[in-house]
Amino acid sequence: MDLIAPFLQHLQSQQYSENSLQSHRLDLRRFLAWLEPEEGSSPLPRLKHLALEQLEAYQEDLGQHYKQRTVARHLSSLKLFLDFWVSQGSIPLNPVHQLRFPEIVPEPLEMLTLWEVQALLEAPSLDHYLGLRDRTMLELLYACGLKVSELLGLNVGNLFLDLGFIKVYRKQVRMVPLLPRTSELLQRYLSEAREGRLLSTDDPCLFPGRNGTRMSRMGFWAMVRKHAQRAGIEKPLNPRMLRHSFAMHLLQNGMDLTDIRDLFGYVSLDATLQYAHVNRPDFEEEYHRYHPRGEHYQKQGEP
Repeated sequence: MDLIAPFLQHLQSQQYSENSLQSHRLDLRRFLAWLEPEEGSSPLPRLKHLALEQLEAYQEDLGQHYKQRTVARHLSSLKLFLDFWVSQGSIPLNPVHQLRFPEIVPEPLEMLTLWEVQALLEAPSLDHYLGLRDRTMLELLYACGLKVSELLGLNVGNLFLDLGFIKVYRKQVRMVPLLPRTSELLQRYLSEAREGRLLSTDDPCLFPGRNGTRMSRMGFWAMVRKHAQRAGIEKPLNPRMLRHSFAMHLLQNGMDLTDIRDLFGYVSLDATLQYAHVNRPDFEEEYHRYHPRGEHYQKQGEP
């Protein structure tokens, strides 16, 4: 009996990304291999009688091969997995809740300076359709603090340019405000560059790659590294740096952390279409005021 597939289908229905699903799949395969059910038999009987001592032994085994952050991720995958089968009535309880997870020391955030962000965003040339696409993607990524998977998953139907928002799908739907300059760039990209690059005119994807279909993560980061080199940025880039830079630049300019959490769409907060700007009428105004590339942005100390 395959216990992993129904669990992953459940996560997929909760809008988990493909990368998350793959991580959970690999983590759980490792655990079930460690648990060693008899060949060809279901691991369910062993899961029903899983004891805290077994989990502590598994945690110790993980610690011999991985860093503490990775150990914690494996245990989190297992916790979600067992919670699911408890909810299905297949096992009586989840002993992972009694397990003490390893303490994780936060790593210093890697981010770009405001100068580096500006140089990166201006590196793609607007004289070529690929340059227009690349600049639009980079501008949107930084302007909205998106994850790369969220950016690449955008469809044309996610744009509400007349309202100044985009709809982003994560575990829940959220509406993220757009800067006027980002909306203008999107309008230009849609009218000048997108349609001619689609393999099929019915394809809703916002940013097709060179082959006319949705751009891959590898293709995106090859593009980012190319423009970073052109911009003279020597530090190695990773998928989180623009997202961290987005948050830190807003914080440094005075935006409230709870508003940044709303922009990120954390599941612990209300992430519906009206989640922030109804409860906080100044939410959109504050976003445009504090974003370094916003039309109303003022540096600290200026009147």
